[in-house]
Amino acid sequence: MITKQAESSETLALLYGLEKELYGLITREHAEIRDELSQMGSVVSDAIRTLLQSLNSLSEQLKEQHKLVESLPLEGNLASMEKQREYHALSRMIDQNLSAVVRSFQFEDIVQQLVSHCRTRSDGLEQLFERLNLNVNLLKNSSQNEFGQILSAMQVDVAMVRKQLEKENPVKQTTMGEGGIELF
Repeated sequence: MITKQAESSETLALLYGLEKELYGLITREHAEIRDELSQMGSVVSDAIRTLLQSLNSLSEQLKEQHKLVESLPLEGNLASMEKQREYHALSRMIDQNLSAVVRSFQFEDIVQQLVSHCRTRSDGLEQLFERLNLNVNLLKNSSQNEFGQILSAMQVDVAMVRKQLEKENPVKQTTMGEGGIELF
């Protein structure tokens, strides 16, 4: 009788330990997904803001450029050379803004990768819960002699998913400004 009580206490201790570990895993994963979605929102907001600013600036610069071209005298005097310098400076600013617009449109790639990463993590948790549910059902229908083996399988499942979930988010871009970006 004492041996069965000891086994039962040991089994309950394993179950409570597994429950605590699972709760910690779920809490941490929820925070990770929330942070990644927040990052995605920031990237999209930054991209839209940059895109609007760039398009507005580009519009104004194109208007100025048009006025300069119309005012350029045909002869090669000092005033004409100054207007040409202004024209070239404005052209460089337009090129910079066009580059910013192109970078802003690339945000879709970043968002898609963040979503894919979140989906992979979520799928891992879903598979874990399916396996744990199956093992809990096995526990209900098994003898006490089989508890240890089933609980060990559950611990292996949790450890495997934990390892997969600890993989770092591959997308490191936080703004749409110039700079490197790590993609999958």
